[in-house]
Amino acid sequence: MPTPTDIGTGARIAAYRRLHRLTQKQLATRAAVSYSLLVKVEQGRRPASASLIAAVARAMGVPVTTFTGQPYRADQARDRLDGPLADLRASLDNFDFPLDELPVRGQAEIAADVHSVLLARRGANFGRIAAMAPPLIDELVQVSQTATGRAGEEAHRSLVHVYRSAYDVAYGLGLSDLVSLLLARMDYSAQRAGDPYLMSLYGYMRAYATFATGRHEVGRKIIAKAREGIEAGVRAREVPALCSAGNLHLRAAMLATRQGDGDTARGELAEAREMADRLSREVVGGTGDGAHIQSFGPTNVAIHAASIEMELGNHAQSLQLAKQVRPPKDYFPDRLGHFWIDTARSQLWTGKTDAALASLLTARKVAPQQAKYHPGVRETVAGLVRATRRTPETLIGYASWCGLQL
Repeated sequence: MPTPTDIGTGARIAAYRRLHRLTQKQLATRAAVSYSLLVKVEQGRRPASASLIAAVARAMGVPVTTFTGQPYRADQARDRLDGPLADLRASLDNFDFPLDELPVRGQAEIAADVHSVLLARRGANFGRIAAMAPPLIDELVQVSQTATGRAGEEAHRSLVHVYRSAYDVAYGLGLSDLVSLLLARMDYSAQRAGDPYLMSLYGYMRAYATFATGRHEVGRKIIAKAREGIEAGVRAREVPALCSAGNLHLRAAMLATRQGDGDTARGELAEAREMADRLSREVVGGTGDGAHIQSFGPTNVAIHAASIEMELGNHAQSLQLAKQVRPPKDYFPDRLGHFWIDTARSQLWTGKTDAALASLLTARKVAPQQAKYHPGVRETVAGLVRATRRTPETLIGYASWCGLQL
């Protein structure tokens, strides 16, 4: 069944529910969600939360993207992503063989491009990542299969970061098959990079993939396993270990949130806050000697605190926590984009429609491609259209820009 972007998530849920010959009460029971909320979502009177979407998708045995409308084929074509995405898939075919005919640039040139890809990921620039990653992967695979010692390990370290950057594109566009392939490539190189923190990063990303399948309990097991490999570093207060542990706690918090387990989520958040307190600063991961360090700090914890309450439906509390988010200058656009998207959602739920539109416009300013492709954006925009008596031109323009047909 097609999932066009001109109908909302609720309408898609209703269509698939009927296809599975389920009543609203039966689906609500099977998915363990509120019956009254499911009715309102199907009628378009309430936007569907990520946890509700995951629950009904799992109950009916379909991907989450069935209801979010991803992948956005027409938008990908307009944004000229189709060609680079095809090149990316082709580059992933080889990960373990040297190719004699493949020329390789010098180490400094390759490292500069890896750094550019990392910057593009922080800026949620899908187009730049998709364009740069394929030839870079080819070169790094060649080096990883021909070099020995530290040079080979460094190539695998760089591959992990490039794969991770491409993963963000694939996940953002709802390309689940590409997500799985990139995870497999991350695993292969992380095991050969000579860096335990890259295995932690792999676990962090693997757990992220369970958001799309609704297997949150699996994600929490993955997180627990990833923590085991860095426990010694955490006890020694090593910066890479504290950053890895902090991010793992935040991911575990969001997984618990999607399961509706607010107490566990807040407990994991408290653990993450302790890691941030030990650091007492924002840590920015990078390339070279700091390539294994994940970015982490108090701002990320504060953003997640607001996001958790938003996901749990405590929208007024989420907005109060959002006021406490004071990012430093030049903070990561991808994290700020998520923050403003989540804030807009809570503002819509609390009837602050003008503020919600302003937050979406801010998200578009700081991370435009993220604000265009994030499924929560389209759901919020559709909710704003239904909530306003006279749709303002700025909202009409935003809806058109992100591919929502009014």
